[in-house]
Amino acid sequence: MLITIDIGNSNIVCVVYSNSKERLYDKRFETIKENIEEAYPQFVKEELLFLKERFKCEAIMLSNVVPAIDRVVFNALKEGLKVNVYRCDLSTVPDFEVMLDDPRELGADFIATSYGAMAKYPLPIIVADLGSATKVSALNLEGNFAGGIIMPGLRIAQDALNRFIPHLPQIPLVVPQSVLGSDTITAMQAGLMYSTIDSIEGIARRIESSFNAKCSKVLTGGLSVLIHKDTKDYAYEPYLLNEGLFEIYQLLK
Repeated sequence: MLITIDIGNSNIVCVVYSNSKERLYDKRFETIKENIEEAYPQFVKEELLFLKERFKCEAIMLSNVVPAIDRVVFNALKEGLKVNVYRCDLSTVPDFEVMLDDPRELGADFIATSYGAMAKYPLPIIVADLGSATKVSALNLEGNFAGGIIMPGLRIAQDALNRFIPHLPQIPLVVPQSVLGSDTITAMQAGLMYSTIDSIEGIARRIESSFNAKCSKVLTGGLSVLIHKDTKDYAYEPYLLNEGLFEIYQLLK
């Protein structure tokens, strides 16, 4: 059994997989950014130790995009669970071709979602990952990481409206029935939600044009649940990153 841990700027997603890739357990937590020296060993003891014992987990595969907590988290996992802990980075997947000016800039989340997508969908592939940031990345026909875009996520955009225009109301992030708002709240919802939907769909069309090929399109990330029913052609994969960690671990065995 394998524990996969996805640490993002807002949330931590833990998923336990069997050797046949059956999802046995999953849970989402808030990313801890304060008092980390004490908080993460306590988190491991309270939330993860029983997983190791219950499922007899043999290893941990970790994706972390918060550099400030990386050392503390890694040590807390290794010392608290007494199993092998592997980081997701380019040294873990040396055969993954990254077409960036500096491949070392590629984050663990991009690597993991790429492997998760390649395990299930034909190339070329476009992955839209909606979290604190909205990220769209592309794998070409050869399975190389061709590049991507990063833009403010839904909650960042929502917070920006309220911060810079404080008289605007707080609104729930739901897709309204009409693209034309009939009042302030639905106008804000239409602007936030449809701009995100149209962005990932429009960027996908541009990527397909640059590839001169139709692409598989995959939607993932914590906020993707808010829009997946309103996107066209995107397959919804809420655990894509963790599935990618599973696939990467298979390469290490």
